[in-house]
Amino acid sequence: MQSVESAARPTKVSLPRKVASGTFWFSTCLEVQDGGRVLHSHNSCFLVVGSKAAVLIDTAMPFGWPRLREEFAEALGGRKIDYLFPTHPESPHMGNLAPLLVQYPEAVIVGDLRNYHLYHPEALHRCRDVAVGDVLDLGDRTLKFVPAIVHDLPNSLWAYDEKNRILFVSDAYPYTHDHEDGQCGMTSEELPAPIRPEDTATVISRALAWARHLDAGDIVERLWRFLDENPVDIVCPAHGGVITNPREITAVFERGLANARRRA
Repeated sequence: MQSVESAARPTKVSLPRKVASGTFWFSTCLEVQDGGRVLHSHNSCFLVVGSKAAVLIDTAMPFGWPRLREEFAEALGGRKIDYLFPTHPESPHMGNLAPLLVQYPEAVIVGDLRNYHLYHPEALHRCRDVAVGDVLDLGDRTLKFVPAIVHDLPNSLWAYDEKNRILFVSDAYPYTHDHEDGQCGMTSEELPAPIRPEDTATVISRALAWARHLDAGDIVERLWRFLDENPVDIVCPAHGGVITNPREITAVFERGLANARRRA
């Protein structure tokens, strides 16, 4: 499994990839039409494996389950998944929750679970509500639940791995890329061309429809403040590749949100 820490820029990459120590990136890409272009849109999830426990952040899309099941097992190396953290109740984020509950019968669902009883009433005894500021102890690292500054649904949550300086941002920082073989596993700095504000438009218009009607200035200010107060080297979005230059792409995302407002 190729690591994103490699110094050489790859020309072709396959997923899953190792993002950092004990952190793995999986995705089920969708092809989307944008005028005459065919683009790829990520639906990613991330496995964080500590010395005592492992947590899966989001679940990716259901159509990818047969492949994901094998990839999770390989990355775990005989370990189990202890926690399932869907960042919010929507198919790209919790679509594989049912088979995961069967595959890992001791796993506990964590998150803002205010309406999950409607989706999985059979799993109520395996649900644990968490709030902003709560922490999962994974052994040699912790995963802290932080506000979803940019969110889709009211019960969206983000997570922050302070040890590895990784921020898991669900629907924030989205971007598409050209449908070229071997690009789905590339990070923001490995793609052949820089990410542009217009590359954020497809997902912003579909997942963050509020951006057309709301001045996102306050939201962006809160996002910059979080980055100033919490060291972040890597951003892991659900709908974009892993970001290894977070401040640069935050500026791109800011312009993408502003563009969405101007087009409304």
